[in-house]
Amino acid sequence: MGKLYKSYLIIGGLLAAILVGWGVYTISYNIKLKNDIENTSVDTKTFKPYILGNTIDFSETGNSSDFVKTSDGWGGQEPEHRCAVGNSTVMRLYIPDSVGSDLRLRLDAFGVYPPDTATYQEFTIFANDVKIGVLRVGHDGPFSIDIPNGIITDNTLTLRFVPAGTYSPPPDTRKLSMAVREIKIDGVLGAQTKRKIGKWIKENIMGGGVKQTYDTNISKEENWM
Repeated sequence: MGKLYKSYLIIGGLLAAILVGWGVYTISYNIKLKNDIENTSVDTKTFKPYILGNTIDFSETGNSSDFVKTSDGWGGQEPEHRCAVGNSTVMRLYIPDSVGSDLRLRLDAFGVYPPDTATYQEFTIFANDVKIGVLRVGHDGPFSIDIPNGIITDNTLTLRFVPAGTYSPPPDTRKLSMAVREIKIDGVLGAQTKRKIGKWIKENIMGGGVKQTYDTNISKEENWM
């Protein structure tokens, strides 16, 4: 019983240490991102600061006006969504620490199309003028598409949604292609993200006096930190 109790204590201690470490990392990382935004030379009036994982809400009470403008092909905020208007709709973001990261765009939207002849609206999506794929936005979302690393080179991202066609549902005379409820961009946990976490641990924990004395057998060529 005593050994079992000690095992529980050890496991509990390890879990607590992991949680505390992750909390310290998250707080430190968020402070770094805020400092990056405050000190960047990028024009943040054009490229709106965005933190990965945050939701851009396009409803009437949402925060989409902080990120998009009508001159870039966005309609006004309606009760539950905002429409993409015209032949091209653009969003410009400044995303600190996004260089070298694999990202995933999540689009909660529904297509606007003639219901008697179509069942979806087709979009070609560009990230920094690089075609990243085609989405068929149907009756309901969410839809997602990946943004490969290497496309973002200076932490700025210009997304462009180009519909195959537009539709004006009566009595609306605008040329519409989709109605967006939410947009969210997340990092994809892959090799690049692991390297960033490893680098932070090396600089902030191992560099602070906590050294590993055993051989990890990690190849020098892999260079994960």
